[in-house]
Amino acid sequence: MNIGVLGAGRVGTTLGAALVRAGHTVTYGTRDTLGQVATAAEGVVLATPYDALDAVVRAVGSALDGKVVIDASNPLRSGAGLEVGHTESGAEVLQRRVPTARVVKCFNTVGTEVMANPQVAGRAATMFLCGDDAGARGTAAALARAIGFQPLDVGALTNARLLEPAAALWVHLAMVERLGRRIALRLESEGARAAPRVTSSPARSIAIIGAGHIGAGLCRAWLAAGHRVTLGVRSPEKVQGLPAAEVADAVAQSDVVALALPAQAVDGLAATAGFAGKVVIDCTNRLAPGFKLEFGHTTSWAEQVAKVLPGAKVFKSFNAQGAENLVAPVYASGRAANFFCGDDAAGREVVSQLVVDVGFEPVFAGPLKNARLLEPLMLLWVAASRALGRRSAGFQLLRE
Repeated sequence: MNIGVLGAGRVGTTLGAALVRAGHTVTYGTRDTLGQVATAAEGVVLATPYDALDAVVRAVGSALDGKVVIDASNPLRSGAGLEVGHTESGAEVLQRRVPTARVVKCFNTVGTEVMANPQVAGRAATMFLCGDDAGARGTAAALARAIGFQPLDVGALTNARLLEPAAALWVHLAMVERLGRRIALRLESEGARAAPRVTSSPARSIAIIGAGHIGAGLCRAWLAAGHRVTLGVRSPEKVQGLPAAEVADAVAQSDVVALALPAQAVDGLAATAGFAGKVVIDCTNRLAPGFKLEFGHTTSWAEQVAKVLPGAKVFKSFNAQGAENLVAPVYASGRAANFFCGDDAAGREVVSQLVVDVGFEPVFAGPLKNARLLEPLMLLWVAASRALGRRSAGFQLLRE
């Protein structure tokens, strides 16, 4: 395929070199040759900074009409975060600017070190991709596979609202948490099994508010690890086989509280005393009609929870997987990752150990505001597990 790479920086040249090794012909478009390269190409990779988008669109004119345009850029804000998000994405902005192009979001969730060699710790990194044209997604998937990724088509271009926060998460983990640039997400589904039983020390008193699949799954895992766990529910007499109490009583006797009730019911906890000073793990996801996140980009649901429960040490965790993962968090290739974030240093150690006790690999993702990056992972997990047809699938963080 004759591919025009618009942008000759690190991303453009690294992707271009990988595509040449895979047998494709690549021409780079720079400031003075963007239109010429786009006109001659069969397909285009956009690898310019997001803030150059207007200039690029002016330069290429109608040269992108009908062509596959792979958007490898990210609307990253200087310092941290994203310029657009939640109800918008950079890829959707691009599609509106070039409405007759066949835009696909792809190659945006890893750094150049992984683009050059997608095998990380002996396994192929997953390259998530999305777009509104099925044929264009197929082309992008074939290119990703050819250079060594495990491509995963997660559907419509609106899902770029999930892939761009995943890129910001990669930046934070690689640069701020100093995990290094040879890290990548992989969606794993093969050989799911239960984690080896552990005995945690110290044993903690944990209240889990909610007795649904997530709450009950966490309860069983933490009981098996030796913790004292009580489900906080309205009608404890209806709970079968697990310790339960009224919500206020469960909170009062705990030093850690996990929220596993419907997110819309969290506001009702404001009248319950006893949260102040305690580690509170928010496992919920606040959804708006249409199966979309109600909060995002400039705030998160976890940050709203911290306002509902003033004085609590709120962490985001256990929100980006299904109940099946709580039962079987280990795969043939290793443990699934559980990303968590929060502001309290001592609480970080508590949550990390509780993640281990369930069987996951704990991955600290920074302050509570980074729940803005972790909450979209839930919808990405849903889209990805549907694409695979397996709810047992889970995220792993490959690293070297």
